[in-house]
Amino acid sequence: MIVIPAIDLLKNRVVRLKKGKKESAVVYDDDPLNTARRWADCGAELIHIVDLDAAFGDGDNINVVDRIVSSGIDVEFGGGVRSVSKAESLINMGVKRLVIGTKAADRSFLTKIINEFGSRIAVGVDVLDGKFMKLGWQRDSGYEAKDFITYLINNGVQWVIYTDISRDGMLEGVNIEALKWLKGFKNVNFIISGGISSLDDIKKIKAEIPFVQGVIIGKALYEGRIDLRKAISI
Repeated sequence: MIVIPAIDLLKNRVVRLKKGKKESAVVYDDDPLNTARRWADCGAELIHIVDLDAAFGDGDNINVVDRIVSSGIDVEFGGGVRSVSKAESLINMGVKRLVIGTKAADRSFLTKIINEFGSRIAVGVDVLDGKFMKLGWQRDSGYEAKDFITYLINNGVQWVIYTDISRDGMLEGVNIEALKWLKGFKNVNFIISGGISSLDDIKKIKAEIPFVQGVIIGKALYEGRIDLRKAISI
């Protein structure tokens, strides 16, 4: 399991949201490259970057991502990747893994992008009350989470980033019991996010759901609740 620090971008700044709500944004840094270097210097193997503007359909922060990737930092990127051409440009830029969200429900698109990029594609499964949410967590997709994950596996997806929206940005701790059911899925790697607020949470994940391949940490890092070096050492 690896620990992956998150950088959420809104108008070229590092922010964190509560439960994905844009109006809840708190700015932590005006220089995302500075933040990325900080986490890389702490030993992060990969940084999870979300382009919130692109996810909300309000411009993008691709220039910022390019600066970070060009500095030699490995990036997992998501937010507004809704075309094969955009995916290709990001891969060519040097992004290590792309995260597809809403558009993954389009079977034709999913087939094309998996055939093209294989294991360099992950799908973000953002869940609220058991439902897969779409369009920056703003709408119910109509899919139950379990059915959507099954659909993804059947269509060749190897990486799933599972986010508990109800816990995201709330610093309430991870809901281990709500994640144990994921063990029943085969031939897929899970990265989880949402609510991780302490080193104890990371210890519990490692002990109780050891099949998880990675954890994404956001607000707890920015609020000083988790020391990234210690988290990585665990």
